[in-house]
Amino acid sequence: MKNILFVSHSSELNGAELWLVESLKRLDKHKYAPFLIVPRPGPLEKTAKDLGLETRVVPMKWSLTEKSKIWRQPFAWLWNIHSVRRLANIIREKKIGLVFTNSAAMSGGAKAAKRMGVPHVWAIHEVLGGKNPFLYYMFGSKPLVNFILKRSAKVIVNSEICRAAFPDSDKLALIYNGVEIKSGDENRQNAIRKELGIREGDLVAGVVGKIYEGKGQREVILAVAALSRQYPNLKLLVVGEVRDAAYYRGLQDVAKANGLEGRILFVGYHPDLVNILKIMNILIAASVVESFGRAALEGMAAGVPVLAVRAGGLPEIVEHGRNGFLVDSRDPQEIARAMNFIFQSPAKAKEAVEGGFKAVREKFSLDQQVRGIERVIDETLG
Repeated sequence: MKNILFVSHSSELNGAELWLVESLKRLDKHKYAPFLIVPRPGPLEKTAKDLGLETRVVPMKWSLTEKSKIWRQPFAWLWNIHSVRRLANIIREKKIGLVFTNSAAMSGGAKAAKRMGVPHVWAIHEVLGGKNPFLYYMFGSKPLVNFILKRSAKVIVNSEICRAAFPDSDKLALIYNGVEIKSGDENRQNAIRKELGIREGDLVAGVVGKIYEGKGQREVILAVAALSRQYPNLKLLVVGEVRDAAYYRGLQDVAKANGLEGRILFVGYHPDLVNILKIMNILIAASVVESFGRAALEGMAAGVPVLAVRAGGLPEIVEHGRNGFLVDSRDPQEIARAMNFIFQSPAKAKEAVEGGFKAVREKFSLDQQVRGIERVIDETLG
């Protein structure tokens, strides 16, 4: 049995963290003994402990930032020196055979692995190149991806758009995110409808993700506004915690300015995502910052017609007319036209739902995700 140290960049439960915890839950425990590091207490730490996974908090700061905060990076690197030393001590204490870092945001795991002479695997969930990378390195994307490759025996990418930032290398392994198809609970769905004030006969659209500009909630609200007269029973669920408070206030102002009070419902983070998805008639993925687009995949697994913007990794998930629908931009009028088409084409929507189930089973299953990770670990360990 090999002891493996998994280092998470956060203690939240967003896409990258869910990818990690679902993998840890299903790894072959006869072959691997996982040990999890989180940078602070939070939902991921609690979930991991509930699963019986040994977990420890080692405070760390992100090595990469948004473009406007690049000036912070040298301070974070200095601050993390102590964190790397603590990680090295844990590698020694736990007789770790491999370090696995989840996300490009933190480099402490890679540095500690090098210090202790153990192999390192890096799972990248971010677009690091192109015109609009999700995270920035103050010396540029090319030195960043070269650093990642140099400090890793294997690098996992979750989409072709994620891989595009890297030069050709036999270290790269493409492993798509996976999800489960779950039946849901009708009683719970009825309770959610009552809680949110959704009446029988209402049309429910939804957008899922942290609330900030890159996720496109504003454009979806404006699309709903464009359809508000044609569909007076249309409501929009904005599901996700607030990352940008000013942007969130702006969304509330847009809803009010368009007379949509009571029809734009800000749900916040919701722990029962499966059942909240199942009350939707359509899920809209308008993000332009996704390396993958987990929300779209979760919509497919929940049996919801998915409308996505042709950006980032979303076109690798959504095939127009087969398992969902694509628009070329997140222009509100274009989104509104596509929404109207889906509402008016129940046979096409049903076909997309069936195609979504098929895609999840055949291409985006959790079993495929976990087997891919185990294959990378085995290859790294020889």
